[in-house]
Amino acid sequence: MANKLNEGSEFTIPLKNLIALIAFTGVSVWGYFGITERLAFLEHEQKMHWEEIQENDDWIDEWKPPESVKANIQRVRELELRIAKIETMMGMQK
Repeated sequence: MANKLNEGSEFTIPLKNLIALIAFTGVSVWGYFGITERLAFLEHEQKMHWEEIQENDDWIDEWKPPESVKANIQRVRELELRIAKIETMMGMQK
């Protein structure tokens, strides 16, 4: 004989089992929202780091030394060539 459930059906459950089910549900919900919050925080942090990395990369790609630095580099290069020429000439005289 099968029991049918309806509005008048009654069942019993031990109080400690009911409390355990409620506590388990509460802990599960708390854990779920904790993990979700942590994931959202990490995604946001990753996005912020990526934006900063992109800004630094753009700055590196677009960086050009000032004209004074370019002029000094050219002067040093000319001096290097002159020294090499003088060393060559000194080597010929020996």
